[in-house]
Amino acid sequence: MNRIAFVAATAAALLVAGAASAEDTQTVAINASVAPKCGVSAQKSTVTVAGDLTGTDAKVRSGVTTEIANALNDAQIVAFCNGVNNSVEVRRGVLARTGSTGFGLADGGFAQFINYHLDASLGGVALDSTSTDGASIVAARFGGHTSLSDSNTHVRFAQAASNGAAVASAGGSSLTATDWGSNTDRRLAAGAYTGSVEVIVTPGA
Repeated sequence: MNRIAFVAATAAALLVAGAASAEDTQTVAINASVAPKCGVSAQKSTVTVAGDLTGTDAKVRSGVTTEIANALNDAQIVAFCNGVNNSVEVRRGVLARTGSTGFGLADGGFAQFINYHLDASLGGVALDSTSTDGASIVAARFGGHTSLSDSNTHVRFAQAASNGAAVASAGGSSLTATDWGSNTDRRLAAGAYTGSVEVIVTPGA
């Protein structure tokens, strides 16, 4: 009788000890990081502005800058910066007639360059304007959504609010410089014209 009682008491003690052990816990914290990054890509590396850049008088049409912006928007340029205070620069290369030399007028006094300026934004965040030389510091993060089907993920271009209209031009210090003049009294020399827009994104410090 006493032996049976002892065995039962020992079993009960083991059950209590086992229950206490099962409730023991230990939490281990995990530390990690995500580095500041920026990136940019486009679905097209070349776009075309359809039709003649000039009217019947061979002077630049007023809608050319908007047509350039629309063509660039069609390229679906996607950019992102996952940190803050990022550097963003949009460099515009003026439209230059193929075969032009120097930055002056063609023979006969015809212009052979077209100056224009664009404002760039992404998802409502202003990025940079080619009207101002150099890069802009963008305080906010941008481009967190990757879907190409959503236009809010694309860099959007529009005629710049400052000096945006396309004009015949000459005399700039480089194709991407902002010091091109406005030669509104000049007609354009015939030929093929090419230009470029470059988007440069750099993570903030």
